[in-house]
Amino acid sequence: MKYITFLAFILLLSSCRSNLELLVPESAPGITNDVQLTYSENLDLSYGKNILQNYDLYLPSTRNTRNPVIVLLHPGAWRIGDKAAINSVVKRFIDKRVNCAIVNANYRLTSSVGITYVEQIDDINTLLNNLKRQADSLKISSNFLLVGISSGGHLAMLYANSTLGDRLAKGVAGIVPPVNLTSPSIYNGMIKNDVQKLIGKPFSSTKEDYFRASPIFQFNYGSPPMIVFFGGKDETVPLDQSEICKKMFILSRMKYEYILDPNQTHDWNAWDQTVNKIITFAEKNL
Repeated sequence: MKYITFLAFILLLSSCRSNLELLVPESAPGITNDVQLTYSENLDLSYGKNILQNYDLYLPSTRNTRNPVIVLLHPGAWRIGDKAAINSVVKRFIDKRVNCAIVNANYRLTSSVGITYVEQIDDINTLLNNLKRQADSLKISSNFLLVGISSGGHLAMLYANSTLGDRLAKGVAGIVPPVNLTSPSIYNGMIKNDVQKLIGKPFSSTKEDYFRASPIFQFNYGSPPMIVFFGGKDETVPLDQSEICKKMFILSRMKYEYILDPNQTHDWNAWDQTVNKIITFAEKNL
């Protein structure tokens, strides 16, 4: 009888739990006394000693300590790129009036000697720990949603599951991410040289590292919720990447959402719909 009562109590709590509301609605006509939403910009903040260990921070005036912090990771085949390249994505979230702190981060690149995926994962971990320590003073949460594009998506998905970091991400969105570096379509494909620099050795001499650097082989039932976007006309991250990603999602029994847009290439341009889906996904799962 006690067990049944306890179970009923748990079910009641679950039924009462409401989804997050991450968007601040615009004023209705005739309303003049509502709170205005503004975002403060804090640019080129440091989280480490390297010149590339920096980030931009956007803080909404209506923020709270429950809503997630959106952390963006730029593309560039792990070896080039800069956060400025995705300022337009930051603007998309702001234009939607998202009531979340937004972080647009740089990380060390494999074009520098000695930088591999291990160091890049360490950068993400250092950044998130830095933000976590500042959460109270910034009046933000430590509920991090990683949003990565291409190589940034790969790093976001890997960080969320790998034992290399503290697994501080509560959710992940990956846009056209390479997820299986052990596939011939990747280690012999268009980004072959970039992947080899990421790992530090060719596939033939260190297959184990290619497995460890592939997010899909780290998925498990305890993985954070993920939403992924793939393009049907993507030649850089071929269709086999999306197919095995979906299979591994199912096998791991984790929470996920999988979107395959048949008309998209690797130069993803469906940003309005993508940002909408990411926000909705976060509201339901974080």
